[in-house]
Amino acid sequence: MSSTVFRSGIGRLHFERGPDELRVWSVEQVPESALYGGLVEVNLLLEGTDDIDAVDLVLVGEVLGRLDHYLETGLRFVREALEADPEFFGLTEAESESYRSVSDADFPLDAPQLNFYADEWHLRFAEGRLPVCDPYGLVIAFSGQRPLRVEDVSDAAAVDTDGSGRHAS
Repeated sequence: MSSTVFRSGIGRLHFERGPDELRVWSVEQVPESALYGGLVEVNLLLEGTDDIDAVDLVLVGEVLGRLDHYLETGLRFVREALEADPEFFGLTEAESESYRSVSDADFPLDAPQLNFYADEWHLRFAEGRLPVCDPYGLVIAFSGQRPLRVEDVSDAAAVDTDGSGRHAS
């Protein structure tokens, strides 16, 4: 199998075998976020198959083409979840009040990463100043274009797919 493939709307993808049955396809032309002022890592993560067509590639292209829209959607979803359940984020109700008027650009989440799977995709903020973010950040799971839930990944096992020390959600 070729270690590099091209898919319309996404560009070139590089293949690496991860631990166990994990297959990692990384987007070569990493998109840049105007909201975050930096590059956003994008991976297609598959278990037990090398077939990237198991992922909704049209959706991947849509998300990459409207990156900041989806980052803002994820941030709004986290803000709503924080208001509804501050304890999940490691905050009291009083502590959570200070985040209600913070702009998206100043919200305490950073280092966004997109991970696409066969059945859903994750917007992971690898860093953040909320207690729930220690040590691996937090994840917003999406189904298609809709956010479903915020996940606490503090007890996740580290996955170092390429020796860089990065962690996959």
